[in-house]
Amino acid sequence: MPPRRDREAQGELVALPGVGPKTAERLAAQGLVTLADLARVIPTGYRDRRHRTSLALTPDGGEAAVVATIRRFSQKFFRGRFFAGLDCVVVDTDGRELGLQCQWFHRVGGLAERAQAGKRVLLVGRVSRKKGKLALIHPEIRDPEAPGPTITVRYPDVEGVGETTLAKLCRTAVERLNEGLLVDPLAPELRARLGLMGLGEALTLLHAPDEALPVETIAALQAGSSPAHRRMLFEELLVAQLALLQRRAAAQALPVTVTLLPDEGSRRESLRACVPFEPTRAQWAAIDEIEADLARPRPMLRLLQGDVGSGKTLVAFAASAGIVAAGGQATWMAPTEILAQQHLATLRPWCASAGIRLALLTGSMSRSERQTVVEAAAAGTVDLVVGTHALLTEDVQFRRLGLVVVDEQHRFGVRQRALLRDKGRAPHLLVLTATPIPRTLALSLVGELDLSTLREAPPGRHPPETTLMAGPVGRARLRLAEHVRQDRLQGFVVCPQIEAGAREASDVDEAAAELRKLLPGLRIEVVHGRVDPARRAAAMAEFRAGAIDVLVATTVIEVGVDVPEARFMLIEHAEHFGLSQLHQLRGRIGRGTERSWCLLHTGADPGSAAARRLHVLADTSDGFTVAERDLAERGPGELFGLRQAGRAAWAGLAGEGVALLEAARVAAGELLAADPPLARHADLRARVERHARPEAGDAG
Repeated sequence: MPPRRDREAQGELVALPGVGPKTAERLAAQGLVTLADLARVIPTGYRDRRHRTSLALTPDGGEAAVVATIRRFSQKFFRGRFFAGLDCVVVDTDGRELGLQCQWFHRVGGLAERAQAGKRVLLVGRVSRKKGKLALIHPEIRDPEAPGPTITVRYPDVEGVGETTLAKLCRTAVERLNEGLLVDPLAPELRARLGLMGLGEALTLLHAPDEALPVETIAALQAGSSPAHRRMLFEELLVAQLALLQRRAAAQALPVTVTLLPDEGSRRESLRACVPFEPTRAQWAAIDEIEADLARPRPMLRLLQGDVGSGKTLVAFAASAGIVAAGGQATWMAPTEILAQQHLATLRPWCASAGIRLALLTGSMSRSERQTVVEAAAAGTVDLVVGTHALLTEDVQFRRLGLVVVDEQHRFGVRQRALLRDKGRAPHLLVLTATPIPRTLALSLVGELDLSTLREAPPGRHPPETTLMAGPVGRARLRLAEHVRQDRLQGFVVCPQIEAGAREASDVDEAAAELRKLLPGLRIEVVHGRVDPARRAAAMAEFRAGAIDVLVATTVIEVGVDVPEARFMLIEHAEHFGLSQLHQLRGRIGRGTERSWCLLHTGADPGSAAARRLHVLADTSDGFTVAERDLAERGPGELFGLRQAGRAAWAGLAGEGVALLEAARVAAGELLAADPPLARHADLRARVERHARPEAGDAG
């Protein structure tokens, strides 16, 4: 049993002042159920009112504290959404008068009373520059002469719990833990080796920064790059690494049902006879790695990553054919029916040539169709079943499942992969991803999996020519219309939202309406996540058949759309997407032998950080280069999906994050080598167990 102080630290939050059952329930919904959980919430920012800052010198996204004179204030509802705006004048630190706009997109108590014309106010908020205008988004507004704390800590949103309440609870949790309940899970020698803060010191700096701290320290806290952030990120990465390595050991504890038969070169010739092209050298290399795994008595755990169009499907087919030849069955799980149908169309002729019995299982099938496939899988009269989440239901069983293939692995959680593997006795697992992951990060993100990489595209493919255009979205649509009219091209327009919202970005309905005016006579269709699945599938089928000229969509087309005739794409307000996601979207074109082009539109100023970030896509078509840049900008914490009450606040450590991740991997290996069940590390063991639960989120 853990020591008494450990048990007290894990006590219920209802023991805290001001936390009743309802508040505790709301906190628990965000994974906050103990004092330690509250203490480990990472603040989203800090506001330092001790010094006035220069608006002119504050970068986009930076925090500014300025005294302003209000000229006018207005608030209204637009399309059912609240909006408040403040127009004011600021005398900057160099004496210049600057116009400043303040914007709020949700109600703020007493805002109208504090924002009266002619009044001098202190504004503290995040700077935004759009179309040459300065703005503060959701700033704090107060009397510049009023007393009060000069440094305040900002926290993530927890529905039903106010930010002030959450801040108080987090500080109280840190105080209670520092009173003798706190156990640092990192050994002193490990902290010394890596130069890491102690846990109590780090939590105190994060939640209760001293008013006497230097401006530079507050700036590091604000940027998420402080020593306290570094310490907490390492701890989170260590817990995740321990969970990954334990998961690998457990998965490989049982002998497999099906192993590959000995081969004297016949498998290569059989594969060549099934497909209408010669595999690339990279594909043959990946097939060799996978077949070596399949011949071993322990289950394969392998990730096959490759850029868009690199030929992962063929490699997975080769593995499936080998397992079927050895007397086993294979199943492929895709995240969408669109992708499952795409796999079925690709595999059908290959399976016919190989004598492999193929079936499809999706949620939209009729009961009788579904029952036929379920019975065939259980009886072993079907060799390869391609499906969606419908494969996970209890009645789906296989007679001799030897291989599980999971496509687009980031769309599925660990629990879903485990459910599918439980359909057989320790089947081999092959996970596919078209989102390239830098090698170091891949070994940590999906650390229970070995890694194979395809970096060679099939011959004849031309990457899309990518251009970046800043300014009004109408100009980008006019440019697209010129190309479409001139060359009669087929392609996509991607928007960041389904309908008009608070953010300044286009939506699919508005974009489609404008394009219909610019391209009369062409058929333009809309698809997004709220469109009925049957209607969406019909639209995709018509698009493949060439009956639709322009498909206006959200990111539902990110995977599973393979239309070689599609040769253009316009992505509107591309600054709202991640670099890797943009690369995936761009991969929907350039899949044939004809040249194609992609236009990235941004509403941000050409010289802004957002526009500069997008230039990497214009500079390269290599998904691995894009992924490296994405990693450098976002950091492994955010890519890893570490939960911090809904937010992973590690952006400031992006440059150092990979080194921390590698160090966490090494430390996790050392801990498990010396103490596999973590019997001597009760706190770490408890956190690893929570991390491994489905409700705690999936890292891989």
